[in-house]
Amino acid sequence: MAAIDGRPDDDRNRSQTIDLTTRIRRRVLPTLHRVKEPLGGFAQCIQHPDEYVGTAHYGLDEFRAQLQEMAFEPEPIASLKVHEDGRLSAGSWVRRKSPIATWQLHVALFENGGDAVDVFAHREYSWLRHPLKHYRGDGWDTATGVKQMRSLLSAHDIAFRID
Repeated sequence: MAAIDGRPDDDRNRSQTIDLTTRIRRRVLPTLHRVKEPLGGFAQCIQHPDEYVGTAHYGLDEFRAQLQEMAFEPEPIASLKVHEDGRLSAGSWVRRKSPIATWQLHVALFENGGDAVDVFAHREYSWLRHPLKHYRGDGWDTATGVKQMRSLLSAHDIAFRID
């Protein structure tokens, strides 16, 4: 399979555990980004290193199950995150108090070998309730998102290290 976004195939296809939604997002969003960017929009972005929560020593499937136990849901609407080292996100997840909540905790995952996941997080307006504020990045809060996610991981006895 040829690379569609300039990255080596082995990066995009390293894991057989990448879900269908994420595979579709990896294929479609770079093209959509090239269309939106000249108009001032975006569909992918570089993952900001300040959002680093930690590295959890779980395989991707196992960590996704942990997220579901913490009331996170997959988030197919999120932009595609690209790690500064070129890795594409292995999924986006959100946690809201309710479907009409003002805020959401957004988590992006990156595979780190077959047995670890790098976790990034931020708090933001929910796109369900405040789509324009969400898209513009109003209220984007990295520090609170990282703190909330680290607290959730600890409360659920999910071990992680901070590199």
